[in-house]
Amino acid sequence: MKINKDLIDAVLMLSVIGLVLVGTSEFNDETAKNITMIALGISAVAALVLRFIGGIKESGKSGHSH
Repeated sequence: MKINKDLIDAVLMLSVIGLVLVGTSEFNDETAKNITMIALGISAVAALVLRFIGGIKESGKSGHSH
């Protein structure tokens, strides 16, 4: 499976921006704020993991043998 680096970068940026916006906003319901922040945090961590896996696959494809 090919991992599109640009898509992963976009998801990571949107997750971080969303975390900042939700974290600094006033919510009437604290539970909704916590659930939203957890969901955005999970998507940010997932994007980081996919970015890391994509980097490993790219370095493996370069064909350098030592």
